[in-house]
Amino acid sequence: MRDHWQKKPLVVRGAFPSWQLAAKGSRPIDKDDVFALSANERLSSRFVNASYELRHGPFRRRQLPGLKTPGWTVLVQQTNTVWPAAEAFLDTFRFIPSCRLDDLMVSLASDQGGIGAHVDSYDVFLIQAYGCRRWEVAEAFQPDIQDGLDLKILKRFKPEASYDMHPGDLLYLPPGVAHRGTAQGTNCITYSVGFRAANRLEIADESFMAHLSGLSDSPWKDPWLQATDKPSRIPARLLKTMTDQVMACLPTRQQVEDQVVASLSEPASSVYFNPPQSNAKTLARFRADLQKGCEIQLCLGSRILIAGSRVAVNGELMSLSTLPPALESRTAQYMEILAERRRLDSKCCNAIASDAAILEIFYKIYLAGFIEYLEKNKGS
Repeated sequence: MRDHWQKKPLVVRGAFPSWQLAAKGSRPIDKDDVFALSANERLSSRFVNASYELRHGPFRRRQLPGLKTPGWTVLVQQTNTVWPAAEAFLDTFRFIPSCRLDDLMVSLASDQGGIGAHVDSYDVFLIQAYGCRRWEVAEAFQPDIQDGLDLKILKRFKPEASYDMHPGDLLYLPPGVAHRGTAQGTNCITYSVGFRAANRLEIADESFMAHLSGLSDSPWKDPWLQATDKPSRIPARLLKTMTDQVMACLPTRQQVEDQVVASLSEPASSVYFNPPQSNAKTLARFRADLQKGCEIQLCLGSRILIAGSRVAVNGELMSLSTLPPALESRTAQYMEILAERRRLDSKCCNAIASDAAILEIFYKIYLAGFIEYLEKNKGS
């Protein structure tokens, strides 16, 4: 983070040494998994052929070529929102705040497959899972884009460095570094850990609209206005009064901070949740289940972020400052454990069940479909 993050590329050979073995080992996704994920309607998948023509999924298996056909690649984003092993793999990168971590994209390519030389506006870790991919990198480049393509491929690209990446190798690229990845042989699978940066203009707009919705407009009044022989001049009092009224319509710093926290916790657009409805457990049953040894698990795709007394769950902000200090601290602790481990054990759940105020908070999250609980000695 000190020497490379948003500064310069980094190559780590054997970052995942067990992957150098022929067996799948601890790798979360293989080629059969990629084909299955590319058929998932909830995920964004793309197919690029040797001519850099782009098609969007989902794809049935017979819609994709065989690996013996050269020059194609299929890419699937947000795999961690439906694939538990992919979500667990992202834990490797939790040395970076979760508010910046986005997703695990997986690409499968036949020999010479790739998406051409391009530039990303975000940080990315590229980890070779299977096969070999040659990455060519340039920090200085001409930004002109090829015409007539859906992909933003650089018209001229002169690599400054080239790396053949094998299973377990990792390449980090900061934003704004041009790169081209090309499969060397069949069954080339690369994991791309991408990062997000909130759109500041969208957050500003959302902050303003949220604040404005709570205000009521009233007719302009200026009974103090005087006659003038210089009608082109704006009276100083009129300018100040109207400016003061407009400024009162702007959100405060705390309101903007609230919106920033909420926006950073927004799940991916492909994620949706299934709130319990007719089969929803009552608060009393929810408490009883937690007391008898059930554990709470965060649903795939859920994001919990914490900033002081603010907790945001999937874009919904809650403040813990209304709780007594002792309860605020305990609730924040449970939320932090759930956010980072994605699970609360039976001991924590039993403690939650013993306090009505804390229980109510977790019950609301359960009703929203953001968490599920595991019965003792059973799966989800």
